[in-house]
Amino acid sequence: MPFDLNRLRIKILEESDDVSKFYCGEKDIDDFIHKEALDFQNERLGVTYLCHYENELLGFVTLSMADLRKEKMETEDRLPIGRETYPALQISQLAVQKEFQGEKIGTYLCDFCLDRAIRFSERVGCRFLVLNAIQTAISFYEGYGFKLLPKQEKRREPIMFLNIFSEKQIQNYTKS
Repeated sequence: MPFDLNRLRIKILEESDDVSKFYCGEKDIDDFIHKEALDFQNERLGVTYLCHYENELLGFVTLSMADLRKEKMETEDRLPIGRETYPALQISQLAVQKEFQGEKIGTYLCDFCLDRAIRFSERVGCRFLVLNAIQTAISFYEGYGFKLLPKQEKRREPIMFLNIFSEKQIQNYTKS
């Protein structure tokens, strides 16, 4: 079912929102939205944004603060300024309802996160988007422009990052 992306609506999770029917196929993520997201938000650990089309919940993303250690990055990905860590916005969770996967909802949510990071950077330091990717989502995030940090072969959910002010991201951002 193709969606008119201009008709998608994003709102912050509230106690009155029914997320019980959300199912993305990843048990940990489904458990998070069903059992933990609201408490996570109430404790100010992250904010969950729900993505709806009309009255149907298509996906969600949870954002929180993070940093990215310069020493973990490849030399060519480091900024020329001598900081030990770089400020970042973390995509703590991102999921799309199972039957809507492959319909560009995930890309729309990544665009939303990029927009938030760029807007955030105008008020406080923020240079990167970071996330811990489940193995089945790595190629999706790479297609969006995220890079894997090196030397993470043993990690179940490797760290990925996106320089929000890379030339490619600036071009994509100005198109939207």
